[in-house]
Amino acid sequence: MSRPTEPQKKAELLEKCLEVAIEAGALDASINAIAKHIGTSGRMLVYHFGSKQELERQVIARLEVRLREQLQSLQNTALADADTVAESLLAMWQQFTAPEMQGLLKLTMDLNLRAMQGDAETQQFLERETQQWIESLTALTQDEAVARSLFHLFQGAILDFLTTGNAQRGEQSIKEISSRHSAG
Repeated sequence: MSRPTEPQKKAELLEKCLEVAIEAGALDASINAIAKHIGTSGRMLVYHFGSKQELERQVIARLEVRLREQLQSLQNTALADADTVAESLLAMWQQFTAPEMQGLLKLTMDLNLRAMQGDAETQQFLERETQQWIESLTALTQDEAVARSLFHLFQGAILDFLTTGNAQRGEQSIKEISSRHSAG
């Protein structure tokens, strides 16, 4: 009979594994590579998580919590620092394109790729994230159709930003959509 895992140690390892995934912008590292990067052994990760697949599931679950916290922080900061919806959206975009967000954005795009390849768990995770974003943007704009459009704008702008490094195009698109929304 195996001894029970230590919850605090497991939580610490999980947080470190999430940081490695964010730093790498992907979940594709081997369990031994992850272990080496966080200063432990692959056996220790298997002991706490059972398998690479379970470790990934738990990293994604922790990522979901982190993304919700991040979204709330983005929304609170954007609302606090802005007088209009357009200013709020631009503030969110500027926070998104900050250097410290790049790994997190790359990781979410990596998960989008997994979902496109048919990974059902990742598809469900991304569906929940999409709903969170649409709800937050609906609260900001008071219009669900506009919120969905803005969500898709942000998704495309993020992909463009990550592939080209050009944050200005996304900013310009947000300004144009925002001016149309406030003019309409």
